[in-house]
Amino acid sequence: MDENFTSWTEYFIVNKQSLQPIYWDDPYRLDPQEYATIARSIQQFQIGESSEGKFLIESTKRYLTGNPDKSYLQALIQFVHEEQRHAQDLALFMDKQSIPTIRKHWVDQTFRKLRRFATLEQSITVLLTAEIIAAVYYDALKKTTKSRTLIELCEQILRDESMHIEFQSDALRQFARKRPKSINRFTRFSRLFLLSGTLTVVWFYHGKVFRAGGYSLKAFLKGTLAEHARSERIIERRMHFPAIP
Repeated sequence: MDENFTSWTEYFIVNKQSLQPIYWDDPYRLDPQEYATIARSIQQFQIGESSEGKFLIESTKRYLTGNPDKSYLQALIQFVHEEQRHAQDLALFMDKQSIPTIRKHWVDQTFRKLRRFATLEQSITVLLTAEIIAAVYYDALKKTTKSRTLIELCEQILRDESMHIEFQSDALRQFARKRPKSINRFTRFSRLFLLSGTLTVVWFYHGKVFRAGGYSLKAFLKGTLAEHARSERIIERRMHFPAIP
């Protein structure tokens, strides 16, 4: 990485200290319809947030061998911690609602294997795909329930995921800036191809949540493609680093 990522490390640290309050003592219990709508879906997203990031961190260390600037690695570690917070918070909510966590799911395992055997750039692309989908998923999830805890948790995760998209896109920009436009056109297409294929799987497994949250298939595609377009704009040109509200 040629660009210094210290600003991102600082962002993640400050964000950890600026989390919006979540009302964990909400006595509300999911009604049978809410439970049936979200239980299996939230199990899959919770396990997807729970990665320790070992292979990604090791891949980054190898990529940065000989590079004295380790600011991207430091920022990446903070990002992984933030993802783990999401997993822990989701698990806490699930425990309060008697939704058991799961240890594995083939979709999550497939994504992890893709990252394990991929280059660093490919691993980041897989992560970015997940972040783009999450930005729409958690918006739908918060609209499926009357649980104050889940609504506030989704709102915090949404704020985080928006910045995660920018972080991953900023990293991918470092690879793109070193290549000719012809190669970058191909990589843009490959990112869209991966996203398009993933959307089919996500809608199949989580369509119940999206529909309950007011997303038709058309709206789901529109929302994810809008986030994808925002990501591509960041990759093509560096955006100003946003201030934390």
